[in-house]
Amino acid sequence: MTTSTHAWQYQLRAHWAVLRTRRDPAGMATNALGITVGTGAQILVGVDAGGDHHLLVPIDDNMISEDSQAAYITIRRRELRINGTTCAYADVACHRPDLAELFDDVLAAMIDQLESDTGERPDAVCKRVLNEWRELLRHRHGLLGEEALRGLFGELIVLEKILDSDRTHTLSVWCGPNRDPHDFRLSGGDLEVKTLGMTGSTVRIHGVGQLQPPVNGDLHLVLVRLSSDPDGLSLPDLVDRITPKTDGRRAFDEALARAGYVDIDAEHYRDRRFVVAQIAALPVTDGFPRVVPSSLVAALPAEISALSYTLDLSLLLATSLTGSKVTLLFANGTPS
Repeated sequence: MTTSTHAWQYQLRAHWAVLRTRRDPAGMATNALGITVGTGAQILVGVDAGGDHHLLVPIDDNMISEDSQAAYITIRRRELRINGTTCAYADVACHRPDLAELFDDVLAAMIDQLESDTGERPDAVCKRVLNEWRELLRHRHGLLGEEALRGLFGELIVLEKILDSDRTHTLSVWCGPNRDPHDFRLSGGDLEVKTLGMTGSTVRIHGVGQLQPPVNGDLHLVLVRLSSDPDGLSLPDLVDRITPKTDGRRAFDEALARAGYVDIDAEHYRDRRFVVAQIAALPVTDGFPRVVPSSLVAALPAEISALSYTLDLSLLLATSLTGSKVTLLFANGTPS
């Protein structure tokens, strides 16, 4: 790795830190790197609304060498309006936060090659470097553990119910992969999904915002009770079943990648099979047991970056919403 590649690694990490503070819920926050290619426009780095990192390399025509072999790191054409001018870019994006450091290494190598001006098309340079790193990426992206696997399975069961309940719903209702406080956002309120085993009654709550209702709307804790069954459904089976119901395979693949699932790992998950024993929901109202900002005397100290706790639902499960009320919940976020 060259000296300039190392220097770009440090610069990229500084850029991400700044861009995270400028995240735009409606678009992408960008910084210029001071390198011009192709049309004379500058190479940019960006952070989108979901927190994904991007390298944006200017291109001078509509034909680019796209790459979507792995949903967690992709190269695609993107148009952005910067300072009143619309430009086309080869967008190199990472959709897995756990790959952020390795992605910096890949981008630093790309920038080093682009800066040296080899005469290749800029997008071809990016694809060549990505191919050189692909084997390392394949072995570094990691597999879902048992808890994460069950959690994603439960979210996808709810996603399918939502898509089936109202054909106007799109994949955008699923906010979990974007690391938003709640897993789903519907017109009448939000849904937070937790999975339970056949005899379980406790769930893990992450952060003081996870059981805080949205400003306008209700919040329901949706409980998906799963039973392991060799004749049940595997995670890849469920993904395949939902895909035709979404509004775009590409967007679904990227959302799954942010959630930790990539298609190349499908065979690793086929022996874990489940049946859904029950789907229920609990309204999160003022008397619901939880930790929210109003529960605290003061804000969390800066030294505490995350707070999680175990919530015992054993006394609440008997009052949960089931049947038609849950069906209404999936249609609009409220059971009435």
